[in-house]
Amino acid sequence: MSQFEPPILVRLKDCGEMRSYNSVRDMQNNSEQIDVENEEYEAWDALGTPLKLTVQRGAEWLRVEPGGTAVPGQLTDAILEFARLENVTVESSVLNRGDFAGALEQVTSAVRLKRKAESWWQKLKRRF
Repeated sequence: MSQFEPPILVRLKDCGEMRSYNSVRDMQNNSEQIDVENEEYEAWDALGTPLKLTVQRGAEWLRVEPGGTAVPGQLTDAILEFARLENVTVESSVLNRGDFAGALEQVTSAVRLKRKAESWWQKLKRRF
């Protein structure tokens, strides 16, 4: 298998949510084979290299390998879109220096804090 630079940064195409996984095993434990087969995810490594996700037989069913040359702009756009959808900000300096994992962690932390501060009614409303 070809090498890539962890973490794996994943965008869920249906909602724009982004997640970070430290290993293929972590991603496999939090993903479904059918979603990988249906190409429901876009993925990049820490350097912005697109990753190809495929299903294989066996217990370690998720295969992740580089899918081309680095396209940092795609990953930057995905992180900025996630931040916009969640109505939080991300420091552009973090993205400008190519710290995609740090930028995503910044957005994810802001989302967690925002959700923690929500009333029970806002939490219920967000679910539907």
